[in-house]
Order: sequence, then C-alpha cells, then structure tokens
Amino acid sequence: MIIDVHAHTFPHMGSPSGRDSVQTHMQHIQHHIAHHPQGFRRKRDGELVDTPLFDGVHDGKSGLLDVGLKVSRNGQIEWTYEGEDYYLQWYPVSMQKFESPTDFMIAYLDYVGIDKAVLQHDHVYGELNQYLSECGKKHPDRFIPLAQIEEWNADKEDEIKRLRHAIEELGLKGLYYLAESFFMTDFQGNFDDDKYDDFWKEVLALNIPVFWSLYRARINAFDDVIDQYKRLNKFAKKYPDIPNVVTHGMESFSLLKGKENRFKIFPEVLDCLRNPNVSMEVSFHIMCGDLDYPYPEVRKPLRELCEQIGPEKLMWGSDMPALDRNCTYNQCLNWLRNYCDFISSKDMSLILGDNAARLFDV
Repeated sequence: MIIDVHAHTFPHMGSPSGRDSVQTHMQHIQHHIAHHPQGFRRKRDGELVDTPLFDGVHDGKSGLLDVGLKVSRNGQIEWTYEGEDYYLQWYPVSMQKFESPTDFMIAYLDYVGIDKAVLQHDHVYGELNQYLSECGKKHPDRFIPLAQIEEWNADKEDEIKRLRHAIEELGLKGLYYLAESFFMTDFQGNFDDDKYDDFWKEVLALNIPVFWSLYRARINAFDDVIDQYKRLNKFAKKYPDIPNVVTHGMESFSLLKGKENRFKIFPEVLDCLRNPNVSMEVSFHIMCGDLDYPYPEVRKPLRELCEQIGPEKLMWGSDMPALDRNCTYNQCLNWLRNYCDFISSKDMSLILGDNAARLFDV
C-alpha cells in the first residue's frame, strides 16, 4: 500500500474559503508568501525583483502592507506596490483555476498508483473542516482528512469544542497544526505555552496524531525553525502519548539555499526526531525546487536520517498539487523509490505507506 501523507483538496483559492471574507483569507496567504523562494516578478516584463509584502520590521499581521493582494489564474498571486504590478508563480502554471477539487486529486492518485492520501490542512487554503470532512466521507477508501483550529486561540473553550466536533462529528482523523498562524498575534505566544495545556489534553483524549508545520515565514526564518524544533522536542516529552509528524521534511534545505551547510541535519532536528512519538515527512523535492530531478544532493541526508532515527520514523509525502511546479507526481515518488538504493525494499515499504497505515490504523 502506498500512502501519500501530504496532499490537498481545496475550493477556489480566491474565494472566502470558509472565512468571513476574501480579505481575511488573503491575509493568511500574504503572510505565508512574503519570503517565498519562488521569488517575485514584475508583471510588465516578468523580471525577478525585490518588492515587499510587509514593512520589513514587524513579522506578523501588523507588518502586512496594503497591496491589494489577489488570487489570479494559472497558479499566480498578484498585487500592486507603489503603482507597479507584481506576481508570484506560487503554484504550477497548469493550475488554471487555482483550485484542487476532489476528482482532480483522485485522478492523480489513480494515474500514479497511490492508494490513499492524507489531506493536510493549512490556513492558506481556508477554514475547511467541513469541506475536507465531505471529501473523506465521500471517498473513505482514498482520503484521510485532517482537522484545523485557530492555533492562536487554542486556549479558548470554543476551539477545544471545534476540534472535538471535527474529530467526533465530522470524522476527521488528526490535527494539522500550523505554527505560522501565530502571525495573527504578531507572534505573541507559542504552541507550548502553559495556557494551551487544556487543548493538548483534549488532543490526547481524542487519541489523534498531530501534523506539524514548523516554518513560520519570519525574518529570521532558519533560527526560528530551529527554535520550533527545540519546543517540539520538549512537547514530545511532556506528552509522550501524542503521535507527532513534522511536515514538509527539512525546511532548512530551502532556507539555506546557496550555503555550504544547506544539507546538514542539525542536532536540534535529530534530538527532536529521536523522541519515539515524533516522525518526519519525507518531501525533500518540495524544499529543493532549484535542483534537478532526481535530487542526488538529498540522498546523503536521507541516508543519515535512516541511520540515525530509522526508516520507521519516516513517511513519504508529496505536497500535491504544489509539487507540480518542481516535478511531476510520478517523479516525486520515484526519486525516492528508484534512486535511493541504500533503502531496503522492506524499509521502503515502511516509508511509502506502512508507517502511515500504522499511524491511522488503516
């Protein structure tokens, strides 16, 4: 069985996407793309240029500039700054309508030969608990959908009830936790603050895994990610019965682009992953969009992870459909399956599906 632990279905990105307004939805997108490695282009000539989406001082919501951000066609996000129009080629050009409906994802799963997909959440896609619930209930043999909450409000009883409803009534199978969402409070707080203890006790009682996106789109992004690993390390020890999966693989592979230590596995990462209840998603292709398939540069760090933490702690994920700007869905699977011959067939089966099947009791 092959299980992709990182896929997305979502309605048109330019809609309110379950929120009170399109403007509110655009705030989440604008913050997330403010440091995007794809780079920003001037619309009149397509040249890569530096143009700000925030004031360069405040990391969070208060630093976002009023640039009229909007979702365009063909995977692009557009805005205007000081009279000049700019865009980011955020998603693949083939995403003409900027949506990922259920039948689209199922067609891809069938074409590549993937049995199931975990539908991860993210605030850039919207408030989609109901939407993903419908995807999972309509296709329970193909999708394993995750829940979302407002992380910065997780000390409120309403958010605890929201999670309980998502798991017990909507049938969602885990929690997608976006550390970046603290931009809504200008990063006043962290997931491991004492005030969130009641929320984490509810997660424990619901007996669900947590999928962690630790990248927070901040000015000092690398140092911030390392700090998040340190916090997750302590969290995993505090709550040893909560299963945790770090999404996206190594964010440092993208953040340290062009530096000698780009493919180093940092000790803070290994310390965190050595906890018996912490696993990592293997999606190095999405962090290495500047490199060519089949990504020989990442084989050494992957071998190190297999040796240091074991293949039973690794799960393959694609980040479909975003990955299509870097490689095809087939290549996303085959760089691992066909080119990492240091992984035995038994261990490859663990990474490609058995570990995820065990996590979700499939």
